[in-house]
Amino acid sequence: MRFIGSKALLLEEIDKVVQNNVIKAKSFCDIFSGTSAVARYFKKDFKIISNDLLHFSYVLQKATVENEHYPDFTKIKKLIQKDPFDYFDTIKITKNRIKNTPFIYENYSPNGKSGRRYLSSENALLIDFIRQTIEEWWESGLLEENGYYYLLAGLIEAIPFVSNIAGTYGAFLKHWDKRASKRLKMIKLDTLENKKNNQCFNKDSNKL
Repeated sequence: MRFIGSKALLLEEIDKVVQNNVIKAKSFCDIFSGTSAVARYFKKDFKIISNDLLHFSYVLQKATVENEHYPDFTKIKKLIQKDPFDYFDTIKITKNRIKNTPFIYENYSPNGKSGRRYLSSENALLIDFIRQTIEEWWESGLLEENGYYYLLAGLIEAIPFVSNIAGTYGAFLKHWDKRASKRLKMIKLDTLENKKNNQCFNKDSNKL
């Protein structure tokens, strides 16, 4: 994910500092987790306690730090006869398939009320459909907590790859970037089992 302040390119250097200065530590606290890149990296070595006030960050943490396995999605597979990632990646979407107000379509696509060009109309509709369907499955008891956050994280991570932006969502590009013409494809995030009862939070860091 493109994210200002991400430590993804500094992970090896951070690791060197930890190895040279920290002795016999058993836990690692990533208090401003952001994309959770640091927490994920050190999960192999420590019990992880991660936090961020941004809810999208909390979703990524829940999916990759607390969660240790790819969810089985048993109930969902019985309903749709396939893995939910395969389902979302192949479904043909039209506006009449969106049950509730298509928020992304109306506010971030050229054919919506705003006329913005952050996303193609097709991808905006697909994002609305996926987001609403995940919530519907969750509220219907068809998803366990780990599956719910894993699907949300897969959607969040996928959007930057089809967004018509230079790097952030402060503004969209005047001309369509090639990536924006691609169909959104959900991302299966890597999981790691460390059996250390990792914990994730969505709180003010001072209070935590």
